[in-house]
Amino acid sequence: MVTKTEALYNSLLPMKVVSFNDIVKKAANIIETTPNRRYIYRKYVKRLIKNGKLQRIRRGLYIVLSPLEKQEGYVADKLLIASKIRDKHYLGFHTALEYYGCASSLYNEAYICVKAKDRFNPFHYKRFRFRPVFVKNVNLKVEKKHYHGNIIKVSSKERTFIECVDKVQYTGGWEECIKSLEGLGGLNIEKLVTLLLHNYEKDILFRRVGYILELLKERSPFYEHVNDHLLNEIEKQITGPPQYLTYGKKGTLNRRWKLYIPDGFEEKLRGI
Repeated sequence: MVTKTEALYNSLLPMKVVSFNDIVKKAANIIETTPNRRYIYRKYVKRLIKNGKLQRIRRGLYIVLSPLEKQEGYVADKLLIASKIRDKHYLGFHTALEYYGCASSLYNEAYICVKAKDRFNPFHYKRFRFRPVFVKNVNLKVEKKHYHGNIIKVSSKERTFIECVDKVQYTGGWEECIKSLEGLGGLNIEKLVTLLLHNYEKDILFRRVGYILELLKERSPFYEHVNDHLLNEIEKQITGPPQYLTYGKKGTLNRRWKLYIPDGFEEKLRGI
């Protein structure tokens, strides 16, 4: 006869990475009475950890090990861990690019986008580092995706593009950003422009997005359908004097986008 501990373990196993809230929800289907969180931890979680079936990542976050997996040397999936840190979140920036399979490089860092009130301290697990990025809206153009038996939340391709260009420091710098976006297939340019114009009020971002779209149109078949009408819609939003693509780095003025492009920027990209 299967014990309640074994039944709980079997229900958690397909998830691979679980939060304590996940454990409580699964336990509610197994324990006949309303589960007490402290009781569940003492009665089940501690026992599963002791038996080598759960491995603690940090407080309230665990890896579920199969009978053939050993704690020593086992490394769980970075995106699964990142998706379990906070309930209200999405995976964005370079982490989203990795999910979409277009990241030029694989990073050991994961970016979890949360509101400031849901902040958490950055932490390491083995070779991975997990850090929050504060955003105002965790629902806008965020998509639920099936991933290794779980549902994870990832920014849409259109929001990913905009945010990577907006905060390039979370995308590995301009070279990594452009090389990765170059391979972002399936991007809907009309949706991207609509999202940009209706939800972002940053003049520098309009300039950057317009410039990068125009640049990628010449570099990638995924952007061949970028048309001047859409670029003109972005251009109309630009006001004020020229600004710098990279703050403080002087260069040649792109007159259409009123952006100073660092000397050698495009030549350097050609070598990527």
